[in-house]
Amino acid sequence: MKTWITYLAATAFGLAATLLFGDSALYQQIMYTATALFVQLGGFILIPIVFFGFSSGIASLRKDSLGRTFSWTTILWSIASTLMLVGGAALVFRFLPTNFPASSSAGAEASIIGAVAPQSLSTLFGSLLPVNPFYSLASAESFLLPIIIIALIFGYFLKPNIEVIRPAYVTMNSLSETMFRLANAYSRFGHFFIFFTSAYWFSRLQSEGTVFVAGRFLFMLSASTLLVLLILLPFLFGLLTRFKANPYKILYRMIAPAIAALFSGSIFFSSPITISHTRHNLGCQKRVSATAIPLYTLIGRGGSAMIATLSITSLLYAALGTMPSNKVILLVALASALFSYASALYLGFEVFFITIIALQFLKIDLYGAEMTLIALMPILNGFGTLVDSYVAAFGSAYTCQIMGVRHDSSYRDII
Repeated sequence: MKTWITYLAATAFGLAATLLFGDSALYQQIMYTATALFVQLGGFILIPIVFFGFSSGIASLRKDSLGRTFSWTTILWSIASTLMLVGGAALVFRFLPTNFPASSSAGAEASIIGAVAPQSLSTLFGSLLPVNPFYSLASAESFLLPIIIIALIFGYFLKPNIEVIRPAYVTMNSLSETMFRLANAYSRFGHFFIFFTSAYWFSRLQSEGTVFVAGRFLFMLSASTLLVLLILLPFLFGLLTRFKANPYKILYRMIAPAIAALFSGSIFFSSPITISHTRHNLGCQKRVSATAIPLYTLIGRGGSAMIATLSITSLLYAALGTMPSNKVILLVALASALFSYASALYLGFEVFFITIIALQFLKIDLYGAEMTLIALMPILNGFGTLVDSYVAAFGSAYTCQIMGVRHDSSYRDII
């Protein structure tokens, strides 16, 4: 059975379980423990996939002189998609202004906010130059940049341009294929994980209760997400590929990774599934899937930037009582886009991170009102990560399309 069907079925079972047992503290504890375990498992699986797959992929791209094409297509898609998504969010808010709802975390202690920016920035610079590469490999589940840097350097010198390097290249390529089998198995059994993550997601929303009285805000989030998925991303993909591929086929063939991203709120949990699906469902080459998807976990966070833009403008609207000016909305969107490139430092709270850093950068003091975001992080970060997973999928397909190495998988062959 196809994964998009099994994942949707697991989601339905998770909702049913929450409706039946959601009020039980024991149920919530079990779902929380299982979800935390599975999200961590996704990170552990992603580490070897990225190291072996990224190294092998870079070497293969260099071997066929495709490294330059890969680089400019990835960077172009990252910048274009991020700017288009935050622009779309700004337009939605401009024509559908909504107050950010007061959640159970409103008025909470805001002392941690002052430590977010300097701590994250220092972590960023420290991760750019890891002192101990082996420690970086062991702790890469907290931030992916060190392992990508190590794999990039290793893959660069793995190019089989001389005979003595060829055995190492073949070995690394074989290990990469092994990692893809692991990702494939992880995807096929992912519905088991989705049951627990979706059940925990629904139980948190049920316990919070804010979503049931914030219909206009939810409508704004949903409208923005649908605008991005059904119009903006397909249009951008079609424009850059000269409409030679059907973008809506990508949408439904990547439903399973999107579901995983929504309910886990973790790009680490969903990335192994995305890597496997881009290869089998979208017809992307292994070397592109293994390199582009990890890169987009760092530079393809337009979805998180989009949700942060909506959150900040809604907070401003609620705090000021009036509509922010067009200039302010534009500055918020651009700041959110800028700091989304550092949001991988704050896994699971990317939207909160972008919001806090953007507010500090723009010198906007909401006197702790931004703490109300914390209680709504399941839905905010879930929506953002869902869109991020599609940004990565479209970006990988775009790169393969430009390279001329993408083939159209039949429905019978997709997972």
